[in-house]
Amino acid sequence: MVKLARLASFCLTAALPAAAGAQVIRGTVTSAVAAGRVAGAVVLLQDSSLTTYARALTSDSGTFTIGVGAPGRFHLKVMRIGFRPTESQTFALTRDTTVHLELTDIPVVLPRVTTRDRNDCRLHPNSSESAALTFALWDEARTALLATAITLEQHDYRFAKLQHLRVYDMKERALRDIALREIETRGTAPWTSLPAEQLREKGYATEDDSGMTFFAPDINVLLSPYFTEAHCFRLTRADAPPSWPGAIGLDFESAGRPPHVEIRGTLWLDTTSMELRSLEFTFVNLPISAPDTLLGGRIDFTRLATGGWIIPSWSIRMPTPYRPRGRFGARTVASRGRWRLTADLVRVAGGELRAVRRGDGADSVLWKRPTGRVLARAVTRTDSGLVAAPGVMVRLSGSPYVGYSSIDGSVRFDGLLPGAYLFEATTPLHDLIEATGERTLVSVRADTVVEARVTLQPLADAAAAVCADTRPGRDESVLAGHVTLGANDSPMPKVRVTLEWPGGDAEAESRNDGYYRVCGVPRGKLILVRASAESYMVTETLTLEKNEVVRKLDLKLQP
Repeated sequence: MVKLARLASFCLTAALPAAAGAQVIRGTVTSAVAAGRVAGAVVLLQDSSLTTYARALTSDSGTFTIGVGAPGRFHLKVMRIGFRPTESQTFALTRDTTVHLELTDIPVVLPRVTTRDRNDCRLHPNSSESAALTFALWDEARTALLATAITLEQHDYRFAKLQHLRVYDMKERALRDIALREIETRGTAPWTSLPAEQLREKGYATEDDSGMTFFAPDINVLLSPYFTEAHCFRLTRADAPPSWPGAIGLDFESAGRPPHVEIRGTLWLDTTSMELRSLEFTFVNLPISAPDTLLGGRIDFTRLATGGWIIPSWSIRMPTPYRPRGRFGARTVASRGRWRLTADLVRVAGGELRAVRRGDGADSVLWKRPTGRVLARAVTRTDSGLVAAPGVMVRLSGSPYVGYSSIDGSVRFDGLLPGAYLFEATTPLHDLIEATGERTLVSVRADTVVEARVTLQPLADAAAAVCADTRPGRDESVLAGHVTLGANDSPMPKVRVTLEWPGGDAEAESRNDGYYRVCGVPRGKLILVRASAESYMVTETLTLEKNEVVRKLDLKLQP
């Protein structure tokens, strides 16, 4: 083994000739000081102009594989968080190659800063003490970003994720709506931003006829030349976030005065390990007034035991777009394409990792987020007060998760990630008339059982609310269902449904999904129900019972 002048020992062995136009470099990275293999090191294949042709991350056994599209003269650069980068000598790559890199562990020593020059925002290591520290912190953060990008590229892991969208009413300080989606991916980016040059030109918000879209910077954007060229970097004066006490922060903001929506924020790094912990940002140049930290986002980072890097959670907080109405309530032609923003309703979109597994057959769990439980108790109102509601559906709003309450009205939800959720109690008949039930806000904490009371609205009250019927002593019912056609029960839209009974009648038109609903249907009378469309029709008769509030009636058209 030959000792190189550039901090690394490098041993290269040529393998059998590979297929023309494609070469593979396989290698190991070891530590000369620790006498062991190095996991999680970033390995870059570069030419003399420092252009990166391929990249890899060493596995937990210290090995890596790099595929190269064409032969040439290259060198390998190895980057490790907390240590100075090391490089090999230049070598000619003409066939499959096996290499061994032995690193001399020279730690990064952060310069001691006695003053923080807020006028110096250049990423240059030699201009001042403050600039040298800024450069060192950005170099460590960039290494973590590279490792995260490579972890996603290599598809060595499986990610179980919870994607979420929450809508908050900021005036009432209340969670108004939520949508949840569980997915599993193998190495795909959690979100995608606009390409870096489009962000440079158009900013972090775009507008079209459907609304406004806000973007968070993805990993490729953060690693792009645009991000370092278009932003100033300075040591922060802000206190470290509660989740990372003692962390050191690197502020960034636009280097100019762009006319579009931009971002500014802080990269937080651990002062001991130099590992990147989080990126927090806020939107600037928005055409609305809002608290500085209200609209923006956050991206968290962590390192796996295998050396890979993951994003455990990410979120973006956005204002809600709307179009102004004309003098008489209608949207004017002039308002088309002119969206306005309100911070009264804030949408928070993002996701959290539930677990990370190896992508191989072992399927071993490498990382798992602690979860909590909710013990919901369904109750309903009666003349004597609230009583347990057994056998009702308790639903986690915005998700497919539902449980049926036991004899005492209780139902348990396990494996919930920490956060704010809405729960609601319902029955098939409530769902049939599309009743909007009461929702209960529950804040889930890790490793904790949270008890919550979920109220089921009496069916008569729900029907009255749906039908806008406020009369006391109501004795009328709701008839609802779907109009379909054929063996596949295809929904039939815009079908006229008529009801006739002695002394009265009613009608409705089916929606695009075939759903119809008729209010004010009398009880105890024979009712004739008809539905027709072109050459198809159906006729049914029924009589509602004395205490029957809702009846389901699906109508299947026949030739």
